[in-house]
Amino acid sequence: MRYALVDTGVWYAMFVADDPFARDIDKKAEVLDRCQVVVPWPTMYETLRTKFVKKKPALQQLRDYLKRPRVQYLDDVLYREQAMELAFSSALLGRRPLSMTDCLIRLIMDDRNVKIDCLATFNERDFVDVCRKQRIEII
Repeated sequence: MRYALVDTGVWYAMFVADDPFARDIDKKAEVLDRCQVVVPWPTMYETLRTKFVKKKPALQQLRDYLKRPRVQYLDDVLYREQAMELAFSSALLGRRPLSMTDCLIRLIMDDRNVKIDCLATFNERDFVDVCRKQRIEII
């Protein structure tokens, strides 16, 4: 079984019909259907913001998807402080600014104790280096 980490934008594209990336979601959704989907809590905080929860059909579809047996939630407590510091330092030191959630996803993929085989994202640029280093496929 392959383990897939899912970035926030993929949830929007899968369930919000007017999302700009919705037309490009089919391949990613097909791969995810064959994987154990790993959900870090911060991606849910980003996804379930006010704009999303007002779209009841999308909200119900996401809720149903997350109840699947191949979905597991990953506690982020081990990464929180380091992700926050990385978000500050990446922006303040003149490097590429990264959201705290993206920093957390990067830290999870860099943790050899967490099995991740692929990352579903539309934001390849923010993850390509860590994916290459850890041999994680970007879908």
